[in-house]
Amino acid sequence: MALITFMSDYGLEDHYVAATKGILLSLNRQLTIVDISHEIKLSDISHGGYVLRNAFKKFPIGTVHFITMNSSRSLKNRWIGLTLEGHHFIGTDSGIFSIISNENPSIVVEICPNNLGINYLKTVGQAVNDLATGSDLKEIGKVITDHLQLIDRTAKITKKGMIGHVIHIDHYGNLITNIQYRDYLEIQKINGQVSFQIQIGREIFDRLHEGYDAVEPGECFVFFNSEKVLQIGINMGRASELLGIRMDASVYINFNV
Repeated sequence: MALITFMSDYGLEDHYVAATKGILLSLNRQLTIVDISHEIKLSDISHGGYVLRNAFKKFPIGTVHFITMNSSRSLKNRWIGLTLEGHHFIGTDSGIFSIISNENPSIVVEICPNNLGINYLKTVGQAVNDLATGSDLKEIGKVITDHLQLIDRTAKITKKGMIGHVIHIDHYGNLITNIQYRDYLEIQKINGQVSFQIQIGREIFDRLHEGYDAVEPGECFVFFNSEKVLQIGINMGRASELLGIRMDASVYINFNV
C-alpha cells in the first residue's frame, strides 16, 4: 500500500485537517497519511508549488500526494489525478502541478468534471484510497490533455550577470531565490571563474558562504542551499525583516567580465 501525503491551505486552528483525515481513514483504516503542510497561504499556488516541489521527491516512488488547496472556494476547479516522476498526485486543476517539476506528467485524468463543494471528499477521498491501494489512474478517471499549465518564473541569465527574484521567505526569515546553482556554475565555467558581486536591496556580497554558521551571529550569509538555489539570510536573525526585503524583490549576480 502506498504512502499518502497531505498538503492544504486549511490552517491548524479549525477541524478541517482532522475531518479530512477522518474521512480517508473511514474508507480504509490501514492508510498511512503524512502531513506536508497545512500552513500554505490561502489559495497561494506559488507558495504551495514551492513547498510541494521541495518535498515530494523526498518520499518513496509511488507515494500519493493529496493536495487540497482552494478545494472548496472555486467551483470551476475540477479535480484531477496525475503521475509525475513516479509519484501520484490528486488535487484541483489549479496549475500547481505544472510548477513543481521540469518534467511533464506521464498521464493526467479527470476525477470530477467540476468542484463538488463540501461533498468533494466523498468522491475524491475514494480516488485517493483507490490509488494508494494499487488502482491505475485510468480506472479512477478519464484521461485528459487540457489540464491547466502555468509557466514558472525563472532567472534571466547572460554572460555578465544573473537577475532573479525572492520567491519564498521561510519560517526563519531566509530569502529563497529562483537563481539556480547549475546556471551559476555554467556561467562561471564560461567566464573562467571570475569574481562577482551579489546584490539584494542595499546589501552587496562578493563571496559565497559554506552555510549558516560560516558567519558570526547577526551577519549575512549567502549560499546555494540543499535545493540548489541561492539563499540569503542572517545568522540568528530574520533577513526579511532586518534587511527590509519582501517577496519578489530583485536579486543580482554581476560577474566581473
